[in-house]
Amino acid sequence: MSAILEMRDVSFAIEQPYECELSGFSLRLEPGELCLIAPPPGRFATPIADLSCGIVEPEQGVVVFDGVEWPARSPLAASAARGRVGRVFERSGWLSNLDMDENITLAQRYHLHREPEDALQEAQALATELGLGELPQGRPAHVGREELLKAQWVRALLGKPMLLLLERPLRDLAPAEGAPFVRAVNRLREREGSAVIWITGTFDRMEDSALRPTRKCAMEGGALRDLVEL
Repeated sequence: MSAILEMRDVSFAIEQPYECELSGFSLRLEPGELCLIAPPPGRFATPIADLSCGIVEPEQGVVVFDGVEWPARSPLAASAARGRVGRVFERSGWLSNLDMDENITLAQRYHLHREPEDALQEAQALATELGLGELPQGRPAHVGREELLKAQWVRALLGKPMLLLLERPLRDLAPAEGAPFVRAVNRLREREGSAVIWITGTFDRMEDSALRPTRKCAMEGGALRDLVEL
């Protein structure tokens, strides 16, 4: 089976805005797989997601998405490829000069040239399913923290992405609040074959059987250590 994402012997030194390094980091994700990763305690800003979607390049090693290394793509091809990646960011990830509906649908409109009304209709359906209700209005600065996080869920799931990069997507939420998102992620894995990197902030989330991870890991020395028993 072809891998959706493969990171082979990747090294990346600590630099702002990242809080931890990668050294000999290797990961392979095939369709439908979910890797649950716990970074070093209190150091949540890893370069894993940025490397996975080709925003930064490794100092050593290679990152392959959908069979092609990121540097081998033209800028136009890289943009189109990023349109197949959904993400919940560790940090804000919102453009302050755009309203929330524009922010949420931006990647779909820019990378995939999707019609705004079509993207907005799907976004509203996802907002209802995920417990957000109506899409938040206005600029991000005027939206509450929990609403912003759930709006990131909507944005990440839009367009049935091939790869999901989820950086602590349930932070500070009770399990019941996060349950609709977990179900939606698992549905994408089952029906669309989406692959998932889920970075967790606590080992409690790693023990949550609802996620059904195919691999559970802790970061140690910049690499991944598989966890058989938690």
